Amino acid sequence: MTDKNKMILEEIENIAKEKQIEPQVIYQALKEGLLKAYEKETHEMLDNVRVEIDQEQGKINMFKNLTVVAKVEEPDLEIALSQVKAENPESPLTIGDIYVEEIPTDKFGRLAISQAIQIFKQSIREAEKNSIYDEFIDKQGTILIGKVETVEDTYCLIKIGRAYAYLPKKNQILGETFSINEPNNHIKFYLEDIIKNKNYGQILASRSHSGFLSRLLELEVPEFNQLNPDGKNVIEIKEVARIPGVRAKVAIISNDNTIDAVGACIGPKGSRIQTISKELNGEKIDVILYDENISNFIINALAPAKVISISINEKEQQADVIVPTEQFSLAIGKNGMAAKLVARLTHWKINIISLEQAQKDNIKFNWNGNLKLEDYDQFVTNLRNKNSFRQNQFRK
Repeated sequence: MTDKNKMILEEIENIAKEKQIEPQVIYQALKEGLLKAYEKETHEMLDNVRVEIDQEQGKINMFKNLTVVAKVEEPDLEIALSQVKAENPESPLTIGDIYVEEIPTDKFGRLAISQAIQIFKQSIREAEKNSIYDEFIDKQGTILIGKVETVEDTYCLIKIGRAYAYLPKKNQILGETFSINEPNNHIKFYLEDIIKNKNYGQILASRSHSGFLSRLLELEVPEFNQLNPDGKNVIEIKEVARIPGVRAKVAIISNDNTIDAVGACIGPKGSRIQTISKELNGEKIDVILYDENISNFIINALAPAKVISISINEKEQQADVIVPTEQFSLAIGKNGMAAKLVARLTHWKINIISLEQAQKDNIKFNWNGNLKLEDYDQFVTNLRNKNSFRQNQFRK
């Protein structure tokens, strides 16, 4: 084994370990690079040229198969019998046999070698991308933890083992900032996508995806991972709607009548939901019960606002909802945020109308919401007393 070949083979083993690529893939890349160098040197690529690598002895050789002929007409494919006998009088080869000629690779020009190196590096990059894809494809849709390595105005890079996740600005939570200088600069993120052939941003990270909130809930609330006697999860997430960093609504169902699903998600004194909210930069999270009856689902989704009346149009997937005048702003939310979340959660268009406006416009309605006529006066009185108390506290 020459020192040069030994160094090459040792480097291949090192690259294989570092990139977590099978050595055979790198050997194939080396072969392709040498063949490309030959093509560059001779200005033609022939099928009768091959590269052989003896990993045990550290030998790297190139060979060309030439057909033995009486008279050479194609020098790149043929060799004269007279030349074969001149080189080796004892050769048993005759016309029609294959003569194997070794190609001296040390005589390749600088340009050819440079191109061979580029081919080799490109093959390694492709193999590494495939290796990373294979490693992370099964982790798509899960939460990972990585170290913030690069922070730019439009994105940041998160190191996870040997790979990097790309977190664009649009996938970050409103108002959050990252720093590579903080002692604990590790962050959680949702693996939104893993792209096999992308040169940059192969692993797409997100902290704004609805799946990020879903997975955080499943990590924090053990009931999501517990099974009932029928083999179903005790609690399941049905729908999630988010305005990242501001507010979110999560619709859940319970497959165990003995479990308070909403209470389990909120936790003792709100501990579980507060932990998740903190991770989401203070995002407020409403947990509500999912209902297959769309009217009930919309009423639940509008909580904490009460509903006086709801009428639905199945064909248009549209609902007109009347709420107490005193809770109209609560139902709509700042800049219409709460109403938008309800629409996203239910996938219905929601028209929210105050009781005062409904009466003014002579809109007919039934008391078919979760606030009944007989309870209305007392509800409004309590609401006004509560608001009055808050205003007095504020003045003090």
